[in-house]
Amino acid sequence: MDERRGRTREREHGRTRRGPAARPAYRHPAYGGQARREHRYGPYVAGFVVVVLALAAFLYIGLNWATGPGRVAALAVPPTPTAIVVGTPTPPPPSPTPQEQVYVVKAGDSPASIAQQFRIKTEDLMAANNIDDPQKLQIGQTLKIPAPPH
Repeated sequence: MDERRGRTREREHGRTRRGPAARPAYRHPAYGGQARREHRYGPYVAGFVVVVLALAAFLYIGLNWATGPGRVAALAVPPTPTAIVVGTPTPPPPSPTPQEQVYVVKAGDSPASIAQQFRIKTEDLMAANNIDDPQKLQIGQTLKIPAPPH
């Protein structure tokens, strides 16, 4: 009877006497039952193949869309040279005369401060630029600066 109890205890503790290199049975930590290692890799391999094929199809479709259907044919046939008509260049816009200047209105500018900066009369500045109301000056507006009196 002791022998039987000993074997039972050995089985309970996961040990058996079947050879010199007997290993304890691996027990699942949550269920307590013996866990088996499953060698079912088929679904994983199939899923991997599906993902790789989907990426390859996406790449193929994307490249065809980006390059267009005639892109490969265009690369095979070199373009024919075409003559380019060269016209005479247009003359540059007339530059202001040395006496005529242009000023760009900045924040805080008024006709009086601009006139004082260029040593001209405020009335002359307003007349040269058709300014009726000095309050209507806008930032970035260009003003012609008349020549100062000699």
